[in-house]
Amino acid sequence: MAPIRITAAALAVMAAFVVAFQATNAAFSSQTVNTGNAFASGSVVLTDNDAGVAMFNVGNMAPGDTATGCLEVTYSGSLDADVRVFGAIAGGTGLEAYLDLEIDRGSGTCAAFGTATAVWDNATDGDLGVFLAGHTNFATGRDTWAPTGGAPNDTVPYRFIVTLQDNNSAQAKSSTVGFTWEAQNS
Repeated sequence: MAPIRITAAALAVMAAFVVAFQATNAAFSSQTVNTGNAFASGSVVLTDNDAGVAMFNVGNMAPGDTATGCLEVTYSGSLDADVRVFGAIAGGTGLEAYLDLEIDRGSGTCAAFGTATAVWDNATDGDLGVFLAGHTNFATGRDTWAPTGGAPNDTVPYRFIVTLQDNNSAQAKSSTVGFTWEAQNS
């Protein structure tokens, strides 16, 4: 008789489980789903038309000699940006201290320069050496060009005018410099 009591007790526990399981299974239910969420980052894209060629390669300058170079810089990023120009000395024996510098940002192209905005002017800002010493990265760079992202490519010409000062100390000196344009989203 003892085995039957255990079986009956086991059946009673199993029946209680089935009743409880069906009670929780009988609830109403509903769901909603939001799928296809996508994310994409914007871009900051700056290029120029130099084709890997230096803007200047001038030798044997005499006092008062002037060299003019122009470079077209294009912004094609999707985000609004601020663009700055700065420079660095790559080599030489100090001629940059004797070169007057003017930088203008124009409208149009290098061939048809258009209206100019002064970026740097020797008369008020200083010579090439002063520019290179004071403007070495984006934070210290010069200009106020703020192209709008997502618009068609925005291209502006930058004209550089360099003139050798009439200073006897400039004799037999050289300088190799680089100019950098950097865009950062605003």
